[in-house]
Amino acid sequence: KATLTVEHKGSNGPSTIMFLPRPSASALAFLAVAPFLLATSVQAADGDGGGGGMPDGMPDGMDFSNMPGFGDKPCPNFRCTSGYSPVQKTRAKFVSKGCSKMGGGMMMMGAGSGNERYAPCCDIWHACYQTCGASKKSCDDGFKSCSEQMCAGDDDCKKSADINSMMLNMGGCQLYDQGQYGSCECAKSSKVEEKRSAAIRSFYKKFAPDNIDKADALAKKADSVGKMAALFRKLTAKYPDSIRIEMDDEMKMYEKMMKDAKMDKETNDGKEQEEQEEEEAADDSDATTVNMDDEF
Repeated sequence: KATLTVEHKGSNGPSTIMFLPRPSASALAFLAVAPFLLATSVQAADGDGGGGGMPDGMPDGMDFSNMPGFGDKPCPNFRCTSGYSPVQKTRAKFVSKGCSKMGGGMMMMGAGSGNERYAPCCDIWHACYQTCGASKKSCDDGFKSCSEQMCAGDDDCKKSADINSMMLNMGGCQLYDQGQYGSCECAKSSKVEEKRSAAIRSFYKKFAPDNIDKADALAKKADSVGKMAALFRKLTAKYPDSIRIEMDDEMKMYEKMMKDAKMDKETNDGKEQEEQEEEEAADDSDATTVNMDDEF
């Protein structure tokens, strides 16, 4: 693994960006052709699906601007064949792996990872990617607006959130596509309203039972993919318990590594302290012997 450490002046500690192990040759080959395979089977939805801007300082010759998720090329929204429409799955699950997992292939970690002041914004961002019909751009812009509000007046918080925003711009479409394919299903046009109502009812049943009677009326109002996505984004923000927080294996490994390193340091510091005390005691003993010889 390779790491990049970013120092924040006046902060409690540096932030670290970890680049995960290099994929195998076959994985790299798949990644190289995946965008083109995707382009043949999925058409971009009308409007701006939202891509990721290229970071400054990219080496010459590395031009990904024509690949979805990079430059101005939007990530394609989930689409269905003619006569069907995307709808939120009835038993939708919203899972957040925290602020450290907001970039494709990269993991940002630092002192206090998981306890960021803007952590709720990261959770909402993950849920947004898992909301059928939400565009990548709307989710990314939502995170930036949310983190700006949460970090108001705290420069260190803002700098950390800015690094997360940078990761969004470098992440491509992978996480977004995973979220959309996991949350969307295609329903016949004649069954769309019924499916939407069932999805809303299922959410309220679990997280706001008193509102379950509103499902049918809300389904009638949310009469498009975009409106339904906007409704679920509001629901997950209003009921944060609907987002399950999980720590992924890489973060567990990182925290274990940091904990072991801390314990080793404390052990070594303790040994050094003992050795220093023994040396001081020996010096005192030698001095006492010399003074006694002087008396004779």
